[in-house]
Amino acid sequence: MDKELKDSIIRYGNIDAVINKDNLDDEVYIFDDINGIKLSENPVMLEMPVFAVCLRGEATVQLNLKEYHVPANSLVTFMPDHILHGYTSSPDFKGIFVAIRKQFAEEMLPDLHSMLPLIMSFKSVPVIRLSDAETETLKEFHAFLWRRIKTTGGVYRRKVIQGLLQSVLYEILSIYKEHYQYAVTRRSHNEDIFYNFVTLVERDFRRDRMVKYYADRMFITPKHLTTVVKQVSGRTARDWIDNFVILAAKVMLRSSSRTVQEISSDLNFANQSFFGKYFKQRVGVTPSEFRNGR
Repeated sequence: MDKELKDSIIRYGNIDAVINKDNLDDEVYIFDDINGIKLSENPVMLEMPVFAVCLRGEATVQLNLKEYHVPANSLVTFMPDHILHGYTSSPDFKGIFVAIRKQFAEEMLPDLHSMLPLIMSFKSVPVIRLSDAETETLKEFHAFLWRRIKTTGGVYRRKVIQGLLQSVLYEILSIYKEHYQYAVTRRSHNEDIFYNFVTLVERDFRRDRMVKYYADRMFITPKHLTTVVKQVSGRTARDWIDNFVILAAKVMLRSSSRTVQEISSDLNFANQSFFGKYFKQRVGVTPSEFRNGR
């Protein structure tokens, strides 16, 4: 299997790299084996939600500048625009996976807007531990869903699968609601500030790169925000903002055909020249040199 094909599952939402899989009209994919799939050395940006349950073994995922341990009996939720820059798994790793086109998921959940606060927790807490009962429930859903997807006949096949997927997603939302609320109550005040800052940066780094912008939205001074972020994470607020911008720039430079000017505009730089200077100061090469592998 060539390298480009191996990367395609993550980079483009094209899961041709997975051999043992089934799908519904190229909108829903279900599988249980990712052996042999490797990421490129460059960070990649996800384009569809992917839900995974680790049944056996363990894995490590580098996601949005943080590293997450994925033990057995844990749920991992990858969301569109998540930046994935590495993963490893133990030789005995076993998991189950469902990937859904974003539009298909929105079609199934018409009240999606009311769930946005909970869905945002998928981005901030992508890995949660499951009880044995929760793991077994998701495993049963996965097996039944796969059987239905394999069934090619039936006038209402698509509606049946939509209904099953809706049940799976509501089950996952329910699990997240219970676990996520518990996780939030354990954070200190400074950790809350840091969490809110990173959430804002993840949402708005394309819009603004100034610490003051985020401090104003959190109703604190830039100095206080900088102090807290440094204390909690060991890195400055400026570093966090820059790293999100640079990661997104690297993804677009290496995995898209967009021009440097278009990428500069996407990231809200005044012009290509300013973007080039910003990028070179932090990476050591120009955007064009990075794109060409220098």
